[in-house]
Amino acid sequence: MKKIFIDCGGHGGESIRRFRKVDKHQGDFEIYSFEPVEYVAKAYRDTLGINYSNKAIWIFDGEIDFYINKTYKSTRGNSLIKEKISGGLDKENPLKVPCINFSKWIIENFDKDDFIILKMDIEGAEYEVLNKMIKDGSIFYIDKINMEFHYDKINLEKSIHDILVNKLKNILGVNFVFKENKRK
Repeated sequence: MKKIFIDCGGHGGESIRRFRKVDKHQGDFEIYSFEPVEYVAKAYRDTLGINYSNKAIWIFDGEIDFYINKTYKSTRGNSLIKEKISGGLDKENPLKVPCINFSKWIIENFDKDDFIILKMDIEGAEYEVLNKMIKDGSIFYIDKINMEFHYDKINLEKSIHDILVNKLKNILGVNFVFKENKRK
């Protein structure tokens, strides 16, 4: 059995540092981080012990539009979701970034008896990704999820959000930790 920590939306590596420090997980976990914008991940991408990928988490393998803050001064809130209404996204000039079929990657790289902790903060793309994981069964590879939802930032109806949250609660129980990131 392997111990795995997967950071989806790695940003500047804050979650990995917190995981290693607060949870005192040093060398016993394999760490994978996905952050599609390499200049955002520069603070940690070459850190020993991290398997970094500059791919966006998504529902297919290939390339996809990725929307960045218009000023390029802020690295927060970048998204695959063009309809996202926060973050000051430049919707006319998206970056083309590689993306990964996350469900397929989970199934091809891990076993159900591996212990996998998933942190996900992917600015609205979580709804497509998690629904696909539930549909294809890859969600059952995950033992614990630390999740940040963005339904109000992509104008998703709260009832649709609640359906997904309830499905995840039923699957993972107390091992599903989430917060709803309210639009500011």
